[in-house]
Amino acid sequence: MDFKFGYETYQDVRKNLFYYSIPILNIAGFFLFFGIIPPKHQTVITSLIEYLSSFALLKPLLGCAIFTIISLLLTETFQVHDRWYDRFVIKWRFRYATDFILPRLIHPLASKINYRFHMEAEKHIKEFQESLYYPFVGDRDGKIGKNLLVKFYERITIYWLTQIIEIVILICLLTAILYFIFYPADPTYIQSLANSFCILIIAFILNRIWAKGSLKSVREATENEIRAIHEKHLVELDANLKNLCQDFSIPYAQ
Repeated sequence: MDFKFGYETYQDVRKNLFYYSIPILNIAGFFLFFGIIPPKHQTVITSLIEYLSSFALLKPLLGCAIFTIISLLLTETFQVHDRWYDRFVIKWRFRYATDFILPRLIHPLASKINYRFHMEAEKHIKEFQESLYYPFVGDRDGKIGKNLLVKFYERITIYWLTQIIEIVILICLLTAILYFIFYPADPTYIQSLANSFCILIIAFILNRIWAKGSLKSVREATENEIRAIHEKHLVELDANLKNLCQDFSIPYAQ
């Protein structure tokens, strides 16, 4: 893996998201260890780390290595922010495509289609995106210009980072709740757990504010892409729309 920040293709979004998530996961790991896990279980984890560390030099680094691997699994391997969390919980990407990208994209040609276009788009959003949007914003063709693509990649990376952070916060919150319910602890630990819970709630709220602001930036970048498509490739967009409507038996006025 090439350890440098930059955007050549959309694959670099995941790569850079992995880089950004490394410190986030490590901070969350240490917070989980010192702020939520009770002392008795801390001792067990410490003993396990010492057992796994064959050399003294590795002992303080093993925890960081573990959370770096988790970052890789979350962002690159399983892509939990997009394939799981957004798809089944947030559902932003689907609504963004159906309610914003496609309506804005076909706006100059909207008089040529009827209501069935949006009905079919809800059912076949992937095919509609691949026919109308991706041919112009793809990495290979670069029809709208590399600068616009890079700006979108930069901004979408920040949004996906907020989703990674949100997932981590929710895991920490769930862990705190489970310890509060099932772990028999002294009042001192309960108070410490309550303080950590409050910190997590504040972090969750602040992260949601950040996510909302980052989505505004993503929207601006998308608007610039669509504007470039209209200015430079409206004839091709019209042809693609016509072919798509024929494929789905949607009336299309000449």
